[in-house]
Amino acid sequence: MKFADDANPTNRPGERNLDCPYYVFCLDIAAANMWVDFTCALCIHRRTKRPTRVEELDLCAPGWEDIWGGGT
Repeated sequence: MKFADDANPTNRPGERNLDCPYYVFCLDIAAANMWVDFTCALCIHRRTKRPTRVEELDLCAPGWEDIWGGGT
């Protein structure tokens, strides 16, 4: 996945663009900073629409086995 150098999640509640190709990258930023919530309101990509393809996600990340039913 290509990462946006200009992605700009903001540490406050607000609207998110779930269809943004950089959304997963912003989730990583929020998690790394231990944010409870974030918004895409100030990001230049806030209106970018492109569905994230499951093939682009890091399915080897901890927890994916539970989400996708691979572990019991």
